[in-house]
Amino acid sequence: MGKYLKLGVYLNSSTNNISKLTFAEVENILGFHLPSSARKYPAWWANNGESHTHAVDGWLGFGWRAKVDLNNQAVIFTKKGYVETERKTDEIVSAETSISSSKFEDKARVFMSKYYSKPLFAGKHPRVHKTFDMLSDDNEIVGDAKFYTMVRGKSLPPAKFATIAEHVWLLEKTEAKHKFLIFGNDKRVPEEWLKRYGNLVDGVEFFFWEEKMNSVQKLM
Repeated sequence: MGKYLKLGVYLNSSTNNISKLTFAEVENILGFHLPSSARKYPAWWANNGESHTHAVDGWLGFGWRAKVDLNNQAVIFTKKGYVETERKTDEIVSAETSISSSKFEDKARVFMSKYYSKPLFAGKHPRVHKTFDMLSDDNEIVGDAKFYTMVRGKSLPPAKFATIAEHVWLLEKTEAKHKFLIFGNDKRVPEEWLKRYGNLVDGVEFFFWEEKMNSVQKLM
């Protein structure tokens, strides 16, 4: 039985599509205290079944997704069907841009290979069980490319914010010499994320690719 299964059972019994719980309420359901990282880092609440077994046991396995609110020490759980609506909207907006996500990743790899003067290829870092978009042969350089847009072109994308936080956390765990995220499409996404959580980032650089200028700008 997974350590966080009681939370999943609780959510599964709910008749609501959205359930907001304070951290204290989550702890009361679980019967033990949350780790300090859950109170400090959005990445702990990331909806990733590959690297977060607690997420699978606690909510993903029961068809829910989490969105944490660290300022109010609370988390909002939403049934998967309601989250899909936002995701499909984002995909439509992205499809209307002049470059695809896959092409952006290829361009980002070329730019960052030149930036670090080393060839970068997709691969797994020995310290983290994840395939990164860019990795040097000596594992000293590791990064990922993100092609994001605001929801409907104007609203903050909470699901993507959680994904960014997750990747920052995973990059930090690699302990590589150079760690980075490079963004394309909508500059507001990484800028807004950094406004909220940039002070928690340790050693991960943020870049943005300007399509019109065909150049890369360092954000952090």
